[in-house]
Amino acid sequence: MVHLDDYIVEHLLTQHSLLQPYNKPEKRNLYRWLISRVDSYIERGRSDTILLLGVRGVGKTTLLAQLYFYATSKMPQNHVLYLSLDRLQAFGLNLLEVLEAYKRIVKPEKAIILLDEVQYEEKWDLKLKLLHDEKRFLVVATGSSAIKLKESPDLARRALHRELFPMTFREYHRLKTGDSLPELMPKILELEEVPLAVLDDVVEYVKIGSMPLSLEMGEWEVYERLVTMLDRVIYRDLREVYDFDAETLDKAFNLLYLLANPKGERFSYEKLSKTLGLAKGTIIKLVDALEKAGIVQKIQVYGSISKATRKSPKVKFLTVPIKSALLYKAGVNLNREDVFASLLEDVIAFYLYLIARERNGRLSYEPSKGAADFVLELENEKIVVEVGLGKEKKGQVERTMERVGAKKGIVVGRKYEVGDRIAFYPWQLFVSAL
Repeated sequence: MVHLDDYIVEHLLTQHSLLQPYNKPEKRNLYRWLISRVDSYIERGRSDTILLLGVRGVGKTTLLAQLYFYATSKMPQNHVLYLSLDRLQAFGLNLLEVLEAYKRIVKPEKAIILLDEVQYEEKWDLKLKLLHDEKRFLVVATGSSAIKLKESPDLARRALHRELFPMTFREYHRLKTGDSLPELMPKILELEEVPLAVLDDVVEYVKIGSMPLSLEMGEWEVYERLVTMLDRVIYRDLREVYDFDAETLDKAFNLLYLLANPKGERFSYEKLSKTLGLAKGTIIKLVDALEKAGIVQKIQVYGSISKATRKSPKVKFLTVPIKSALLYKAGVNLNREDVFASLLEDVIAFYLYLIARERNGRLSYEPSKGAADFVLELENEKIVVEVGLGKEKKGQVERTMERVGAKKGIVVGRKYEVGDRIAFYPWQLFVSAL
């Protein structure tokens, strides 16, 4: 058994070198907000608890490392404590006992506590609540997106929650090249003309660019890393949502391969149940767990809740490079037009998800035959969106606009033509706009 005091002393001496490899020069957009909370705590003593959630590999540990080095430039190094909860678990150490030992040894008036992967700590939400209620420290804790379901109402009311999503193209391009691009999406949603520029890295972005791994390694290595990461997502994170048995978790991989298929969205819950030999209820729970873990998003049918529950949702990959990795592992050529078009459609669905979330809207699809891909509802307007490299006509969009009462339609493909009610935008332009 490791002695607590020895562990703390040794850890304080080594945490700087432990975090150094994660201290990347590239900063995610969320970094600015986080250092503003650090500054507020250092300058005005404003204690708080921040819960930073996201899928594995999205950059949470890197953000904590960057916060560590920023904070230690403003306050004594021993007053910033980074703890990896899976490491504590491996040593058989309890978080609260470690923190009590830290407070006894260092005696900090102020301290910034950085906790990585809190889901590995038993009753983590209760312990964060107790730490929050001391009102002494700034606590930043990271965890899988799936842990939201395990969070107690008491902590949910106290903590600030921030989701770290995969990168949009503009963030990817800025981190890769140092160049900032203008945000053109608001103009596109108003069907306005925007400058047309073709950027070399937009194809790479569609395949792998939304995950930070793409900034430091080649395409095939990214795929290998992501497939390995999926193993931990399925066998550890999905258990945070439902108590699946080992056989069901084994079939979660098969489910993901089916969903990654370019025609995967055509699978209904009933077809998936029959193909995988699992009960329909289990399929629904698996898809729900994959959504909670940040891997996919469910796009419900347009209309009332009762209508949505009668039809299977479209399932799109929120973390699109994972879809690319699964296809690569299955031996599929990602540059084949129908495959790339499928990846592109998931990227557009990811963008629409972010827009709907930011503007308190809703993303859905109209299930009628010959309908467009998506319906984006924002405030008092509806925008119908169709995606396809071969789409040069507006029939699908017009039919869906009439059915849902929308006044705007967008076709994302190869054509560039802006009309009063329907606009065609080249896919490269649309992807680089957010």
